[in-house]
Amino acid sequence: MLIRKVYPCNMLLMLIVLVGLTSCKKRTAQEKEIPEIVTPPTDSNKTVTTPPVDDKNKIVIEIIFEGNPTKATATPAKLKFNKIGWASAEWDDNSIGALKGFEKLKTTFYTDGCGNKIPYTAAVAVNGRNQYSNEEAAKIPNNVNYDQMKTFINAGWDIENHSYYHDPTGNYNFGTDRDRNVKELDDLLLKNLQYKLNGLVVPTNYDGFPTAAKKIGYLFSTSQGTFDGFEPAGKPVYKNVQDFDLAPKDFSSFNRMFFDDWAEMERNVKQAIADIGTKNNPYFRFASHGIDEAAFNRIIDNFQSSTADKILFIPTREAMEYRVMSSLPIKYDLDGTKFTISIDVKNLPDRIRWRDLSFLVSADKKITAVNILSLADKVTFNSTTGLVNVFKQVKTW
Repeated sequence: MLIRKVYPCNMLLMLIVLVGLTSCKKRTAQEKEIPEIVTPPTDSNKTVTTPPVDDKNKIVIEIIFEGNPTKATATPAKLKFNKIGWASAEWDDNSIGALKGFEKLKTTFYTDGCGNKIPYTAAVAVNGRNQYSNEEAAKIPNNVNYDQMKTFINAGWDIENHSYYHDPTGNYNFGTDRDRNVKELDDLLLKNLQYKLNGLVVPTNYDGFPTAAKKIGYLFSTSQGTFDGFEPAGKPVYKNVQDFDLAPKDFSSFNRMFFDDWAEMERNVKQAIADIGTKNNPYFRFASHGIDEAAFNRIIDNFQSSTADKILFIPTREAMEYRVMSSLPIKYDLDGTKFTISIDVKNLPDRIRWRDLSFLVSADKKITAVNILSLADKVTFNSTTGLVNVFKQVKTW
C-alpha cells in the first residue's frame, strides 16, 4: 500500500477549513434564532393603524407632501366631495316600489372627486304597525321588509320615520300623540335593524310631527305642506329647487315634490334638473308611494347626463349630517412634510351615521399620500385639485 506523507503545512490548512465549516454552521443556527430586523417605513409611505390613546375621540388623518411646503391650509368643502348641490328621492309607506328604484340607482354613479365611483342612493319612509290589524308593517306582504331595509342601509340608503301608526284613527292608534308615534317607531327599528333614524316624513298632513321629530333629536322632517313653522319650508317662497344655505343646520323642515302620477313627476323633476344649476348650493327633493320604472329610469338618466358629476344624489340625512360634521372643532398642524387634520367628534350626537368630511387642501407642494391615524374608515385624495375625502360611517347602534 502506498502511504502518502502528510506535511505539517497541509495539516494546518485542513484544520483551518474544518474550523471554518464548524463556525459557519454555528453562525447559521444562531441567525435562524434572531428575529428579522425590519427597517421602519419612511414618512412618504408610513401608515399608522393604531390610534393614539389621546385621539380616541378624534378622527385624525396625516397628509404627506412631496417636500416641505412653505404653507399649507385646509377647509371643509361646503358639500361632500366638493359638489355644488344635491338631490334626494324617497318612497313612503314601506313602498315595494323602492326596490325597483334601487335596481336603477345602484348602477348609476357620480364620483368622489378622486376618480372613485359612488352609486346614487335614496330613502324609504316606513311605518311601524298597521292601524287595523296591528301587524308590523315590515311583515305585511308587498311591503318592504326588515331584510330589504338592511340591504338598503348596507348600500348607502336611509330609512326614515313615517310614524308608528300612520293615522290617529283605526282599531289601533296613538291618537294625536305625535311624540309617542315617533319614539315608538324609532325604538322598533333600532331593535330590528340596529339602526338609529335621523329624519321624518310627515304622515298625510298631520301637524305636530315636525315638532316631535326635532324633539327626539332628528335633523329634519319633510312634507308637502306641514312644517310646524320650521324653516326652510318654502323660504323665501315655495320652489322645487331651493338654496341649501337657507336650511338651518340644527333642524330643517323641508318641502318636496310628491306625485303618484309619474307623468307629472317626470315633468316636474326634469324641470328641477334644468333649474338646479341656476342657484347657489341648490337642492331638490321628490317622493312617491310607487314607481313607474320606465319614467324613473328616464329621470335618473337625465339627471346623470345633465348634472355632469356636479350634483350629489343622496338621502337628505346624508346632506344634513355632512353639515354637522363640517361645523365640528377641527385642528390643523403642519410639521415638515406632514400636515395633520384632527376632527373632534367627542360631542357628536350618537345618531350621526355619516361622519364623512371632504377637505380642500392648499399648499405649494404636491400631496403624495394620506394616512389614517385615528378612527376613519378610509381616505381618498386628488393630488391635482387638493381634494381629500375622509370616510367614517356608523354601521350599527
